[in-house]
Amino acid sequence: MPDTEETGFTFVDKRGGVDKPDADIPTADLDLEPDDNDPAAEQDDGSMPPHPKLGARDRMLMCLDILGQGAWIALGLHADPATNEVTENLAEAKAMIDSLAAVATAVEPLVDGPLKREIRNLVTDLRANYVRRAAQ
Repeated sequence: MPDTEETGFTFVDKRGGVDKPDADIPTADLDLEPDDNDPAAEQDDGSMPPHPKLGARDRMLMCLDILGQGAWIALGLHADPATNEVTENLAEAKAMIDSLAAVATAVEPLVDGPLKREIRNLVTDLRANYVRRAAQ
């Protein structure tokens, strides 16, 4: 097999924006020092710090957010961020709304008044939109 030397690769920034080369960007005003108070800052060994410990309440609220977003997408009322397309899948929407309602019931004792109302409103809005879409 013939010896071939790797030529490497070329990075091409296709984002557009600034037409000036990086050498023209003044660096005197940039804060390039790491922030010791930033919990997301890299460790000295290059690794990332561990994630913060999340309690049951926070994890359930994350689930509500994910299920709520998925339900709006499945109802065809929001574009899917992965495809930028609006499609309707009422079976998926129903499954996500039912799951969201179950998690909402479980998290209800762990949240205060305003957040509790917001969660109840989310469940109500999704259910009403599901009924409206299913009737069409």
